[in-house]
Amino acid sequence: MLRKFAGLNSLLNYPCSFALTISLASYLHYLSLLFRIDYRLLLAVPILVTGLTGWLYFKDIKSKSLPPLQAASNLKLLVMAVAALVLTTGFNQYVYRWGDWDAWAIWNLHAKFLFHPEYWTNLFLYTDKLRVTHPDYPLMLPSLIAFIWRGLGTIIPFVPIAIAHLVLLAIPLTVFLALNRFGHLFSAAIALAIFALDTKFINVAGSQYADTLLALFILVTFIIYKETTAGGNAKLLVLLGFFAGSATWVKNEGQLFFVVFSFLFLLQNLRKPVTVLRYVAGALIPLLILLHFKFVLAPANDLVHASRGAELLDLIASPMRYLLIAKYLLLTAFEYYWIVILLSAIVLFNKIPFVRTFPFAVITMVLLGYFAVYLTTPHDLTWHLEASTDRLLHHIYPACIYLMLLKLSATSKSDFWAKWQ
Repeated sequence: MLRKFAGLNSLLNYPCSFALTISLASYLHYLSLLFRIDYRLLLAVPILVTGLTGWLYFKDIKSKSLPPLQAASNLKLLVMAVAALVLTTGFNQYVYRWGDWDAWAIWNLHAKFLFHPEYWTNLFLYTDKLRVTHPDYPLMLPSLIAFIWRGLGTIIPFVPIAIAHLVLLAIPLTVFLALNRFGHLFSAAIALAIFALDTKFINVAGSQYADTLLALFILVTFIIYKETTAGGNAKLLVLLGFFAGSATWVKNEGQLFFVVFSFLFLLQNLRKPVTVLRYVAGALIPLLILLHFKFVLAPANDLVHASRGAELLDLIASPMRYLLIAKYLLLTAFEYYWIVILLSAIVLFNKIPFVRTFPFAVITMVLLGYFAVYLTTPHDLTWHLEASTDRLLHHIYPACIYLMLLKLSATSKSDFWAKWQ
């Protein structure tokens, strides 16, 4: 379907289709709850889409117009399979029933509410008792879990575990295929090794939190952006808007990413109204669903709507808060995400132009946004930093690996990198 619509002819079809399927299933389930649509009717939509996709697939096989899976050589398929096996082994060591605290108290609990079409709005009625579960959090992951549970007719812990496992595998394989798409096989293999050996990355994915799902959508957004700049089909701009907009439906942090990405994208394309319209058209459905959720159902967010008045100015004017935030961000980056720092150092050492690029601007502004949230948080700053710094950096970690390896591979001036290839 993606190939027919947007001309995405590479093996990237598969991970992009996975992300698209996740988001559409979540939106459909949320809308079915709102409009009280019978689940059997709801289930007819993916069945029809699957049938249509299968028909187009076999039709293209007969006409030999489909890019065959064997376009990936046996060696590449073997490398991906080994990486998936290593990731799965690590995942099995960290994952357990109902996940870590936030999975148990937020994401899986919200899914249990959404499993019951008669009582799902109770999640938003008892905000005083359920405040600790953050009912204002977006519902992509809980909706997806509940959608599958309703198909099975029961609530079982295997579903969130399976989703977490698939998302874990999707990120390294997406980076591999995206780099290999431009002939950077060495960098693609390096990326697989980085993720397969990164116990922190696997641990966060195994927690069953929504952080890795958000990381997937941020990654796919940058990959689709690269496809558009590389002369891809103009309809990819619709997908770009859709994936960037869908990040808002995963976590509140995704809303910051969407605002930053959209602002810079629109600024970059001010004189291209057709480009802007296609992007906005793609983002429209995710935004409308999010706005309905935020303004009609969700209670006020504790970070945004805290009534503090003059206290806010005191927080902003405190030098110690700036130092503490910078300290935690830097220490966390060096402890868990040092490979990004190393790749950045290689880029700078080889004088490869990256600082003035669009992706660098997006990542920088997102980090500044995180900094501003910490600076003005109504919670104890030390507690807030300890509880979330590693996961915030986790959101942009896969995208940074992809962007750095892409830049190193695509630049002929990178003598250091070429020597190792």
